[in-house]
Amino acid sequence: FFRVYLRPGKSAVLMLYPPEDAVSVRHHAAVFRWARRQGLPVPKLLAEAAEGLVVEDLGSRGVREALAANPDAAQEQLLRVLAAFQAYRGPFTLNPPFDQDLFMRELQQFLDYSGLGQPAAPAVLAFCRSLAFALAAHPYRLCHRDFHLDNLLATPVGIKAVDFQDLRLGPDTYDVASLLRERGGTTLFPDDFLARAAQVLGWEANWQTRFTQCAAQRGLKALGTFLKLASLGRSQYRRLIPEVATNAWQAVKALGGPAELLAVLEKLSAAEGL
Repeated sequence: FFRVYLRPGKSAVLMLYPPEDAVSVRHHAAVFRWARRQGLPVPKLLAEAAEGLVVEDLGSRGVREALAANPDAAQEQLLRVLAAFQAYRGPFTLNPPFDQDLFMRELQQFLDYSGLGQPAAPAVLAFCRSLAFALAAHPYRLCHRDFHLDNLLATPVGIKAVDFQDLRLGPDTYDVASLLRERGGTTLFPDDFLARAAQVLGWEANWQTRFTQCAAQRGLKALGTFLKLASLGRSQYRRLIPEVATNAWQAVKALGGPAELLAVLEKLSAAEGL
C-alpha cells in the first residue's frame, strides 16, 4: 500500500500486487465495485490495472483515536457500519460463504502451529469439529471477515472499513467478535456494547451462545494466523498473541473446551514460548 499524491492536497492509495496476481486484482476490483453499489461504507475504487488498484484515501485517523476523543459518537458510528453490512440480505457470489470445512481449515492451522502436537488430542479435534459444525448453523449475514480496529478508519463523514476484499456471508455475530476480541478492542468498549449491537443489528434469540462460539473460533483462527506469520519471521505479530489467546481461553472455557486446549491458550496468553 502506498499513498500517492495526484496533485497538491489530493492523494489516493495505490494497492500494488505481485505480477502473478492479476486474477486477484480483477477479483478485488469486482468486490470494490459491488460493495460501493450496495452503499457499504468503504473507499471508492478510482482506477484499476493489471498491476493493482487505486482507491480513495480515507486518511490515517484510526478508530482508536476516535474512541478516545468521543467514545459515544464513535461507538454509534461503528454500530452504523456494522448495520450497513448486516442489512444486506441478498445473494453474494464473489466469495464463497463460510462453511464447516472453511471453519475447520482455519482451526487446523491453529492446531498445526500451536504446539498441540500432530495429531492433536482426540478431545481437541472433537471440540474443533463441533465448533465448526455449530458456526455453520448460525444465522448468516454479510461479514467483513476482518472487522477489527486496524481495518477501520475515522473520516470526516464517518467510520469506514478497509481491507474488506474477503467479505462473505457468515455468522451474524462474527464481525462483532473480531471487533471486541482482538487488536486492542478488548479494553476499548463498555460492557453493554455487545448487547447494544445485538439490539441494533436485530440478532435472533440465543445470540449470546453464538457470540461465544464465534469468539472461540475466530480467536483460534487469528492465533493460527499470528503463529504461522511469526514462524515465518514476521515477529510483529507476536505482540498480538496474548490478548487474543486470553480472550480465546475465556470463550473456550465457557464452552466447556478440553483441558489440553485450555492449557495451550493459557501459555500463549502469558506469552510463553514466543
